[in-house]
Amino acid sequence: MVTFPAQKIKGVIFDLDQTLIDSLQAFTEAFNRGIKRFGLDPVAQEKLASFLDKGWRMGEMLLEAFPSVFNEEETRKACQDEIRKAYLELEPEKVVLKSGVKRTLRSLKEKGVKIGIVTGRMSKGDGKWIELRRLNIHQYVDAMVTAAEAPAKPAPDGLILCVRALGLLAEECVYVGDSRLDIRAGKEAGLLTVGIRTGVAGKELLVKEGPDYIVGEVSELLSCLSGLQENGEAYRGRI
Repeated sequence: MVTFPAQKIKGVIFDLDQTLIDSLQAFTEAFNRGIKRFGLDPVAQEKLASFLDKGWRMGEMLLEAFPSVFNEEETRKACQDEIRKAYLELEPEKVVLKSGVKRTLRSLKEKGVKIGIVTGRMSKGDGKWIELRRLNIHQYVDAMVTAAEAPAKPAPDGLILCVRALGLLAEECVYVGDSRLDIRAGKEAGLLTVGIRTGVAGKELLVKEGPDYIVGEVSELLSCLSGLQENGEAYRGRI
């Protein structure tokens, strides 16, 4: 049986996309639907993942992929609107929880651990909870901070705000994310960091950022927090 060191770790804060939920396929399809309206060929999911790992917004992605087409702000905004519209249509069917997420969140709550989310999405107010309610994980989340409420990662502001909202200290919390920006933000905020290697960065890039742990999926988190990994050894250090 895994023993969770609750006397030290009192809060776990997660990134959202590609950490708790699998939204990359839906985003890729929505992006390519949007640019198709402008007569453009699809962009590979791997390339979009690399953009997301850098923390780029949609406008920056469009400029990078098609600079001559989207150099004017009005055209770029029109395409972004098409992409957002397509994503909203795809979201109910295509966006799903990552493996083991609900079970892990439930286990953490049963152990008295507070749960937060810090995401680069721009939603705010009640709107930021819509997807969590549809996926039926909202009841496990104590606080959520978006890029509309604090500077986006790698700035640590969102994490600092979330830690305060949880009523905890940075040294009592862990941040779990799939991108290099997640690890950088977590370190800057003074949190222990866990990288998910199946997200937008992949294991090799995550290792270079030096997180405290690297796991394959969220379901491994409880073992990770007990200082274990698949092979019985921590990637680096112990929580």
